[in-house]
Formats: sequence, C-alpha cells, structure tokens
Amino acid sequence: MPPTAQHPMNSPVFAPQLAYLAVEQQPADSAEAQRLEQLRQLIEAAPDTADLRGFAEPTRQLLGPGYQVHCGSSHIWIKRDDQPERLAIVADRYTTAYREWNSPQQAPRPE
Repeated sequence: MPPTAQHPMNSPVFAPQLAYLAVEQQPADSAEAQRLEQLRQLIEAAPDTADLRGFAEPTRQLLGPGYQVHCGSSHIWIKRDDQPERLAIVADRYTTAYREWNSPQQAPRPE
C-alpha cells in the first residue's frame, strides 16, 4: 500500500475559510462581553485562511484565564472553565451557520 500523502496547511488542497465568531451563551458580565466583541472584531478583520487554528492563541491571550480554547483546522471551541457547555465557536462562514445566543428562534417548518 502506498504511503498517505500529507499536504501542508497552506497548500491549495485546503479551501479558504472565512472565519466568524458565534457566541452561543449570554456573556456572564460586561467584561466578558467586551472581550468577546474584541475577539469578533479581530476575526472579522482577518483575511480568508486555510486553517482556523491560527486564531487559537490570540483567543487564549484575549480571553485570559478561566477559559478553555480547543481547536481543529476548521473550528475553535471556547468554554468557560466552570461550565461544560460551549460559550462560543469560531467557524467557517462558507460551510457552517452557528447561531448567536440572542438570535431569534426559527419557526418550525411546516410538514
């Protein structure tokens, strides 16, 4: 069996991704809301990228202690240390549609 080819993350094999932040829980306080808004602005100002992991370290630095940041090439999960639910996610706008915590509920589709 031939060896599996590994492509570098910046190769044309990986499609560009347009990162966005979806905050899925209400911010705990105004300081957290401000940090999440700063993160949103940082992400929105970035160009398309083939690998969203580049946002992981700036996310950790911006949010500071008390948060867990886990990532893969097409997403970053943000959780508060004391809660199992995800606080927010950084994802690709071209392939996902995560909703904000305060977005209106969608009406059920008629059958």
